[in-house]
Amino acid sequence: MRKVLAGVLMVAGAAAGLAAQAQGQTADVRVAQAQPNKWEVPNCGLEKGNFLIGSGATYIATGTQQSDPAKRAHQFNEAVRVVLDGISKGQAGVSGAWYYLGRAYLYQGNIVGADTALTRAQQLAPSCTKDIQTTRRISWIPLVNAGVQFMKNKNNDSAVVLFQQANLIYQGEPNAYTNLGVLYNSIDQPDSAIAYFQKAVTAAGTDSAGAETRDQSQYNLAALLSNQGRWPQAVAAWQQYLKWKPDDLDGKKAYARALRANGQPDAASEIERGLIASGAAEVSTDDLMTAGVNFFNDKNYAEAAETFGRVVQREPWNRDALFNMANSYLGAGNGPELVKAGTALHAIDPMNENSLKLLAQGYQLEKNKDLTIKLYTELEALPASLTVTEVTLQAGGGKVAGTAVGREARTIDTKPIAPHPVTVVFEFLNKDMAVVATSERVIPSLNPGQSSAFEAEGLGAGIVGWRYHAK
Repeated sequence: MRKVLAGVLMVAGAAAGLAAQAQGQTADVRVAQAQPNKWEVPNCGLEKGNFLIGSGATYIATGTQQSDPAKRAHQFNEAVRVVLDGISKGQAGVSGAWYYLGRAYLYQGNIVGADTALTRAQQLAPSCTKDIQTTRRISWIPLVNAGVQFMKNKNNDSAVVLFQQANLIYQGEPNAYTNLGVLYNSIDQPDSAIAYFQKAVTAAGTDSAGAETRDQSQYNLAALLSNQGRWPQAVAAWQQYLKWKPDDLDGKKAYARALRANGQPDAASEIERGLIASGAAEVSTDDLMTAGVNFFNDKNYAEAAETFGRVVQREPWNRDALFNMANSYLGAGNGPELVKAGTALHAIDPMNENSLKLLAQGYQLEKNKDLTIKLYTELEALPASLTVTEVTLQAGGGKVAGTAVGREARTIDTKPIAPHPVTVVFEFLNKDMAVVATSERVIPSLNPGQSSAFEAEGLGAGIVGWRYHAK
């Protein structure tokens, strides 16, 4: 599952003191208090209209100069009344009427009314778009920042309300949409989260100022689409993300996974090859193992072997990487390389039936009859097959655990070998393959098919791997 990036995005440029407003304030109070105390009509070509519309502007100007809350509210109420009267008496096509009405509503904290009026004003006077958007943003800022404070205080319901009201009055920036996406994802509503991240990307547009938020929202959108298994949409989302963030290795890995899940293995392989060839430290051994398995499943055995080999170069103690590399060389029919990988695997895991078979098959491919016989003799005589299923590495040591299963042991001439105990010495290794600690365990006599759990622990610093041998 792809992780969705968390983000609580406040807005820069808020007036001093707004972020510290009491959390108990309602949205209308926040909007009203955010309005400027100086009335200015933008010089963008607004139509003035008749005396009723002009009176509305006068009432607004007077209201901004009032310190008494009751008188201030009265002036704005009168502004709304006379402008609405004017609109009903032939001024509905006057851009100034709607602009004044929208501004008066904002001073009242009426977000819905302001949105409707300012939308109409912008339609009638498109030359005033910039000024109207600036006016909207002034009201948007305190709503977003208060929503962020609610998020930080884990009051998500109140945060959602404020972000939604913020988006009603202004849609020119992504912050509120992104935060809503994060909130809905946190309460396991991925469909809503996806919708808001999409809106955030649209709101950010191509403005460089919002690029970081846009990119984070696009990443989250792609991650959620992947988590939901909506692969065609996820592929498209990751493609777009990588256009903006072409060097993001996590994005490339996720894109490759989405391509493969969407039935595009060839395209996925191209991405994986690029990641592997980059040699970047961020391409982890887990990433390489995943890519190797994908190449193997695509029957691209040579490339799979090479990829697992990169893991072995980093971690020569990695039993799983050696096992996968050996199987890949077997698939490719490459005897010499299979022998090399099988020999290294045998040195780590010599009592595992599959490990022995792989090395024997390598000698068969090399047509080395003597060593083939030697390995099959060892395999036939194996009293039990050991499988390590759990490895725990901690700062002060390591532990391995697994299961031994009894076999029908025989000599090369098929004579039965009676079940017998075997003492196994486990060695715990550091990154230089030096032994840090040892631990002996006795594998008891096991009848064919009978199993017995084993566990061994070694103490010491720097343990990264393990191997064992029969004593």
